[in-house]
Amino acid sequence: MEMKVCRSSTVAIASAIAMAICLFGQSPAVAHHSFNALYEVDGDFEIAGEVTVVRWVNPHVRLTVQVNDDGQAKDWHVEAANASVFALRGVPGGLIEVGDSIRVAGRPGKRGRAEVLASNILLKDGRELLVDEENPPRWTDNIIGGPDEQEKVVQRREDASSGIFTVWSAEVGFEDDVEGGVWGGDFKLTAEGAAFRDQFDPAADDNPFISCIRGIPEIMVGFGPLEFVDQGDRILLRFEEFDIRRPIMMGPDAEANRPPKSAARPYGDVGYSTGHWEGDDTLVVRTTGMNFPYYEQSGLAQTSDAEIVERWTLADAGNALEYELTVTDPTTFINPVIKKKTWHWAPDRRVESYNCVA
Repeated sequence: MEMKVCRSSTVAIASAIAMAICLFGQSPAVAHHSFNALYEVDGDFEIAGEVTVVRWVNPHVRLTVQVNDDGQAKDWHVEAANASVFALRGVPGGLIEVGDSIRVAGRPGKRGRAEVLASNILLKDGRELLVDEENPPRWTDNIIGGPDEQEKVVQRREDASSGIFTVWSAEVGFEDDVEGGVWGGDFKLTAEGAAFRDQFDPAADDNPFISCIRGIPEIMVGFGPLEFVDQGDRILLRFEEFDIRRPIMMGPDAEANRPPKSAARPYGDVGYSTGHWEGDDTLVVRTTGMNFPYYEQSGLAQTSDAEIVERWTLADAGNALEYELTVTDPTTFINPVIKKKTWHWAPDRRVESYNCVA
């Protein structure tokens, strides 16, 4: 069965990384490190020159542009969206090549370096690449990578017998808080949690958001694709972003094998997860022991006390997956934090290799 709807973009995403984008520090899908800490918030800045380096990679495309500055050649470093998101928006790799003369508009860096966070790029062939698809064209109406107002076909399952075990995608963020990151909205910090966030320096070299490492629950703010794979005594949750793999241990012995929270955390950045079914349609997952140190890019600390409970419930005749995330971390939050979003069946998507290059 097919149902026609009008959608405002190639994928129903207000924005990463992440997977259409609002790039500039407001959308966590691609704001994989804190852009507002590294770039001016309201900058309106242009450079023009010749491309000398192209790195069309995840988590961000990077260019070096040689600019003639009063007779002196100066290299400017340009940061843009990630390669996976560009591909979803019909922007191919190879669009920009070494030797191209381009013009870049965006936000200049704060650190006294020759760097810019791109919003618009005027290509050598005269087209304008909208790096931020929400941003209006700057030089021409001949654009690539912009919003697609054409009518799209959304497929629906006639046979939902595979249940949860398929590929899903979602809008970036959580309900009623698309631009707020993982923990935007109403939550209350402990004194310790607030103090830790206040001293966080997103420009520091040890900030993991500058690397290719991510953890949970931070990755859940993204938009997929993700896939549930039935492996018998466990369920494997595969994410395209950062090639994350989450094993969810099932069965009566799964909880018995959970290490105490006070013990060393041997299960990596995704922690130790166990699952059980409530009825036929709801998978409940409990996770502890996450090694990833932050909840999101403002520096909220994820501590060894943290516990995550997730509920995944099939809805809309198997075409939607309602998601509820509850985080309890008494060291950081006064009360549990609850977030919700909806994932949608994505028959035309596959979990591809992300191949992140920091």
